[in-house]
Amino acid sequence: MFSMVGCVRCVGRLGVHPSRRFCTTVLLLACAGATQAQTDRTLGDWQLSAGWQNYSEAKMQLKGPELGLHWQSQSWGPYSLEADALLGLQDYSSAESGRMNRVPNIDTRWRAFRAPSNQLQWQYGLALHTHANFLRGTSSLGFVGYDRLSTQWWLPVRWQSVGDQRWIVDAGWLLWGEHVSRLSQASSRFQDVTHTQRKGAYVRISQKFITSQGELEPYARWTWVDDSNVQIMHAAGQRVVSYEPENTRLQVGVKWRFR
Repeated sequence: MFSMVGCVRCVGRLGVHPSRRFCTTVLLLACAGATQAQTDRTLGDWQLSAGWQNYSEAKMQLKGPELGLHWQSQSWGPYSLEADALLGLQDYSSAESGRMNRVPNIDTRWRAFRAPSNQLQWQYGLALHTHANFLRGTSSLGFVGYDRLSTQWWLPVRWQSVGDQRWIVDAGWLLWGEHVSRLSQASSRFQDVTHTQRKGAYVRISQKFITSQGELEPYARWTWVDDSNVQIMHAAGQRVVSYEPENTRLQVGVKWRFR
């Protein structure tokens, strides 16, 4: 994140951390809800997914498996709504601050789309993304970490081919983002810091396959967010320049819907 607080960007062993119990409970409830919803298509289409996420900055990485629940509304004329919830346990690694395994991670995405009446293969709209990394604990090198939370507004565009086994290409441009680092969880000498993000983009490619058992959709998604604005803070009597660094996120997996 920045030089002085780079040492506390580590995380610790969570053991029976409450956020892990929360992830497990939410996932079980989501899967149960998705299974029940298969018989009622009036609410929209539900899908489950399994995949892998790799989040990377210059001095640290978070990577690991994730499970997802996805919903898409029935179309209301040219309009439709979509929502995703992804729960993961990631491994943290940094040459400066050490390692930690099974970091709870929660991502959500909410999208509203509109299709032009004369070009139904295209959609555009507005999207809200949130990310939460519960990084509290002590790392393998003895440094203390903290939670990282972000909220981002995106402008998404989608193109999809025609037919049952259609290709789907999504792209998005970041309109505005806010990233919060709970540094006070690492030490009372630090204060929480909030940064603004204004440059970013993502692209996602998938293909839907119709089978006798239902629908499969392998996907790959790559996201890039540039350096945030710069903040001046004071910690332990020192003046510190802080910012949220450029980062990338790669997600691959498969979504499925049973008949």
